[in-house]
Amino acid sequence: MQRKWLFKWNKPKKVLWYSESEFDEVWKNRIAVMASYINISGTVADFGCGLMWLEPLLKPENSYLPIDYISRDSRTLVINLNVDLIPEINAEIAFLSGVLEYVEDVNNFICQLINRNFKKIILSYCTLEKFSNLNGRISLNWISHKSIFEILYLFSSKYNLVNIDDVNGNTIFVFDQKNV
Repeated sequence: MQRKWLFKWNKPKKVLWYSESEFDEVWKNRIAVMASYINISGTVADFGCGLMWLEPLLKPENSYLPIDYISRDSRTLVINLNVDLIPEINAEIAFLSGVLEYVEDVNNFICQLINRNFKKIILSYCTLEKFSNLNGRISLNWISHKSIFEILYLFSSKYNLVNIDDVNGNTIFVFDQKNV
């Protein structure tokens, strides 16, 4: 019985992010703040790239790899983060803005992500501390509900938290890979 209840509450109501009208221009500010933490050269893997608002913010020493569950242009690496394994990606930086809220198995996804050996991971997440209303989260089609402590713990085996920020209630985490 509990399993059915969880499935009911975690199931997205519709297929999202096909139409440009679903993307809110206010998110550009969050992406810009996150981009300001890109301080190494190399390829940036933009998970859930959407309208690719990150790309024009990159410095010349950073190339861009768009990743999404539908093709956004001919360069897009098409991956459904709720179904597919993260393949080996030739990139130094993983960038995830407004993505983790839609991942069904956050623990497994982060385990895969940290095992791809990115030098830096920059992600935003609206933690339970910032928005604890479960019905409100569900009304936004969010299917993961993690605390800041859970997120930090999931990265702690292979990454150090080097910066933490806030943009409109979204916690921005900046992780650097630990020296091996």
